[in-house]
Amino acid sequence: MIKLLIADDHNVLINGLKLILAVRKDFKVIAVANNGAEVIDLVKNERPDVILLDINMPVLNGYQTLKIIRSDYPEIKVIILSMLNDKRNVLNMLEAGAKGFLFKDTDDKNLFKAIDYVYQGAYYVSGGLEDILEEFLCYKKYSGKKNKHILSSRELEIVSLIVEGNTNAEIADLLFLSTRTVDTHRKNIFYKLNLNNTALLVKYALENKAFLGLQ
Repeated sequence: MIKLLIADDHNVLINGLKLILAVRKDFKVIAVANNGAEVIDLVKNERPDVILLDINMPVLNGYQTLKIIRSDYPEIKVIILSMLNDKRNVLNMLEAGAKGFLFKDTDDKNLFKAIDYVYQGAYYVSGGLEDILEEFLCYKKYSGKKNKHILSSRELEIVSLIVEGNTNAEIADLLFLSTRTVDTHRKNIFYKLNLNNTALLVKYALENKAFLGLQ
């Protein structure tokens, strides 16, 4: 039996998913939530095997919720359900620990397959996102060999601005951060990528621009 938790701020979608999932006798929806804070509270007691998680939710959004789950409950698998299909959103959620990414209009066949795949530890994404998943997995494999960590979404954002030629002060203005915070991020980026200057960072970023979302 695969225990499922559905998290979305629209009850119509939740009820529709429950009806679809009821077809499979080995699936059991043990809880539903309308925001990320509810998800975290429910996970503590219910311990689902797989969470179907929306990105745009109140209180805690999907990204924030996913980060907490991956940190505190790494054994729980998460599939993102969203209509946001741009590359940066998909990569951010995979980077944060999602094992699957499905469009909300996916059919029951792909929904079932995604749950089966991620429950077994594999990745699964909607049609049209395969290239993004492949890039992520390639980068993850490369990063695991060479680097200690994959860059956070904020660090990826800063790398993009560095490649565009922005100074720390300019990046701080663009991201509404302090110059000291940007400098700290820059040092962390150098450490994680085992680089020691901006020129090498730019070279690295351009060589991996597909994953970083650079044009």
